[in-house]
Amino acid sequence: MSETSEPANRLLLANLRQEYRLGELSEETCQPDPFSQFERWIKQAQAADLKEPNAMTLATATPGGKPSARIVLLKEMNENGFVFYTNYQSRKGQELASNPYAALTFYWAELERQVRVEGIVTQVSEEQSRAYFRVRPRKSR
Repeated sequence: MSETSEPANRLLLANLRQEYRLGELSEETCQPDPFSQFERWIKQAQAADLKEPNAMTLATATPGGKPSARIVLLKEMNENGFVFYTNYQSRKGQELASNPYAALTFYWAELERQVRVEGIVTQVSEEQSRAYFRVRPRKSR
């Protein structure tokens, strides 16, 4: 990279900006229960025919605080929270076992909307985990 192209690239990125016009978030238009609000929004994302509206960024951290983020798929939402599945031996599985605090972010660009969720992750029952594993495609197990 030449010395003259570096500042130009920085300027191009610095000037990237989109005006969001679809709507504004206000207390008057939101449900008092955040789970009800999320259900409304995920249904809107599905109705908009977005590709994988259940895709979310999962952010975890090591016990020492080193962060890590990746995309996973929401498989269920219930009174206990948001349900996703992962291999317990994977990096994210190991990080969650040692530090159960995590954050999720859903980003639906076409709807000009994102949802952030923070909390403590707990494992689903072994029975529920095995049932999900059985329905996954063989190559994805």
